[in-house]
Amino acid sequence: MKSALKIFLALAFFVALTPTAVLAGEDKKQSVSITIGDDFYGAGNSIALPAEAADDAFMAGAIVNATKKVAHDLFAAGSSLTILSEVGDDLRAVGSVVSIAAPIGGDAVVAGGVLDFTENASVAGDAVLAGGMLDFAGSVAGDVELAGGEIVFGGTVGGDATIRIDEKISFLEGAQIGGKLTYYAKKELEIPAGIAASVEYQSYDKAEGFTKNKIAAEAVSKFFMLILGFVAGAVLLVLFGKASEPFANKVREKFWWSLLAGVVTLFVPLLAIIFAITVVGAWLGAILFLAWALGMLITGAFVGFTVGSLLIRQKKDTQFVRKLLTLALGWIVFLAVGFIPGFGGILQFMIFTLTLGTGVLTKFELYKKMKTAKLL
Repeated sequence: MKSALKIFLALAFFVALTPTAVLAGEDKKQSVSITIGDDFYGAGNSIALPAEAADDAFMAGAIVNATKKVAHDLFAAGSSLTILSEVGDDLRAVGSVVSIAAPIGGDAVVAGGVLDFTENASVAGDAVLAGGMLDFAGSVAGDVELAGGEIVFGGTVGGDATIRIDEKISFLEGAQIGGKLTYYAKKELEIPAGIAASVEYQSYDKAEGFTKNKIAAEAVSKFFMLILGFVAGAVLLVLFGKASEPFANKVREKFWWSLLAGVVTLFVPLLAIIFAITVVGAWLGAILFLAWALGMLITGAFVGFTVGSLLIRQKKDTQFVRKLLTLALGWIVFLAVGFIPGFGGILQFMIFTLTLGTGVLTKFELYKKMKTAKLL
């Protein structure tokens, strides 16, 4: 089960956590964390490892701090992301501001608006690091691939280095590349003597370089989408686990009705605008639009469970691990569908619409049952 609707899904985390904070009353951190086997899962406004993770750790939030050792893989996403303790195997991380100051026992793939790979950071295998502003001061034992707008290179690389430079790069004293340096830039640059065993310049105009860069970027994007989507869906299952079985049945039993309900729901903003332009309905329009936006965010995090529910039947006594398996399988299939030429995007949009409609029908039936029971 090692598995971003990107910022869209990150927002789904924070919005989805609000009900938990309201129920908890005193829980100002608005975070959720669970342990399944030896794996740690955490998401919220502020999330940190409470103790050493015996296996893998999955973390997402506004502020993410990895200050305890992770025995195997660490998957992390956050606005502010700091990694201060050892990761036994691979690291996969993305964030707005990312700081790494710890040894990584395997490979590392990291992306950030601002990425600080400090002198205390090391990677035993290969590394792919990308950032708008990238400060590379640590060490990588294997090969490294860097991409950034502004790059400061002061670290060491045991193998080959491939660097894609959008604006400029600065080499500091002590920088060293054991193998070949291949750099892509708009024009040929002056590389300090002795930096690498050999140096090769490639222009951005070369189609091959662009193609490789595009494929690598897409692969990394899909990978992070899988990670973040899985963790977001897992958090929703923790919060709304009791509703997962009715939701799964609705997907199967009322497939076309759910799809129709989703299509209709997509036009709710038009109704909100109509209310908003009238004095009487201004507040109602605003509330309606916010409810619609919340529904869209939660839908984005739950599309994997929709697909998985069509493949694996859910029951009332279904264990949480099986629900996570359903979620993981669904996300893999959902992302795989996107690679279908011509129709991939259309199919993914249909799945999103189906998820939205299923959620609406599930909530509507819950409302009817509560009204029948005179709870409303």
